[in-house]
Amino acid sequence: MLINMFIARGAMNRLPSIQNALSVMAFTEDELRYGLQLSASVVIAYLIPWALDLPEGFWAVMSALIVMRARTGSTLGEGWGRFKGAMTGTVGGLFGVWLHTHGMVTSVATLGVIAALAFIAGIFPALRSAPITALIILSSGGIAGHSAWQVAGLRIVEIVIGIGAGLLVSLLTPGSRSAAHFEQSVTTLLTDIGEQARRALTGGDVSADDKEEANRKMRLHLGRLAILAASADTEHGFALAKKKGAKVPRKYQRCAKLINRIVQDAGLFGRIFDSAPELQADPVWEKVAHAVPLALATASDEEQDNPLAPLLNCLLPDADVTATTERLHRLLEAPIRLLAADIQSLRRFQRA
Repeated sequence: MLINMFIARGAMNRLPSIQNALSVMAFTEDELRYGLQLSASVVIAYLIPWALDLPEGFWAVMSALIVMRARTGSTLGEGWGRFKGAMTGTVGGLFGVWLHTHGMVTSVATLGVIAALAFIAGIFPALRSAPITALIILSSGGIAGHSAWQVAGLRIVEIVIGIGAGLLVSLLTPGSRSAAHFEQSVTTLLTDIGEQARRALTGGDVSADDKEEANRKMRLHLGRLAILAASADTEHGFALAKKKGAKVPRKYQRCAKLINRIVQDAGLFGRIFDSAPELQADPVWEKVAHAVPLALATASDEEQDNPLAPLLNCLLPDADVTATTERLHRLLEAPIRLLAADIQSLRRFQRA
């Protein structure tokens, strides 16, 4: 009886730690999707060589793991880079095999080829997988019943199979398109920018540490948006490449730069508010504090015909305009027009 009580009490004491462990193990949808993508690409990359009765199919698995990314655009970019590097490394690896078959010491031929390809990869980062591919071809011993040339050819085939498996899984996985995630991130980021501007314009008691932390998070979000934009542009580029003579504009990266400008535009309102304490009691600030977040929150909403109307109305003179209000209008005119122009440019980008 006492033993059972001690066991029950111990289980109750461990319950919070178990709950904490489960909360730590709570994965996001993106993390679960990426894990499934990696697992699926590994299985496919292994099954294809197995079905074709190719030896050393693990080289295909390794290639699939290298190129697989959470976003389709990133996988396409990495796969294309891996393919170019693999082709360059193949040439170097086959050259090393040729040197070996003509009497050069294997270690010398391998080291010379890898060093040369490493130098090329340093100049052209897109070819960084070239020395790895050549090392795969040259490093391990031969396979019974196969010549050195056959071993090299088999490994090249397996590398290409791994690249293809990663690309296939990425293209077929729902919810992995970078463009959709980019647009969602832009909407969320614009709302956050508007909320920061609202707090700055209402004169809330915000410490310097809180401002720095908010700025740090904003820089982090902008950095992630830039990475996502490059991935989305890769997807866009592959789609346009199917059209003969079509140009590949960096649409999403240009949009990400525009978001950076909007962040700077919105930051001007807080700086003006802090630099002119004698004007903070003017009712115009209340209108601006409402209009700026509203314009940013609805900037990506295609159903809004004119999301800038409340913002531009802040510049319209009231019936009983005072000297203070007139001065404030002059201070706010440039930031309001800059923000309005950038929001209009953003809407044009999104509709293109």
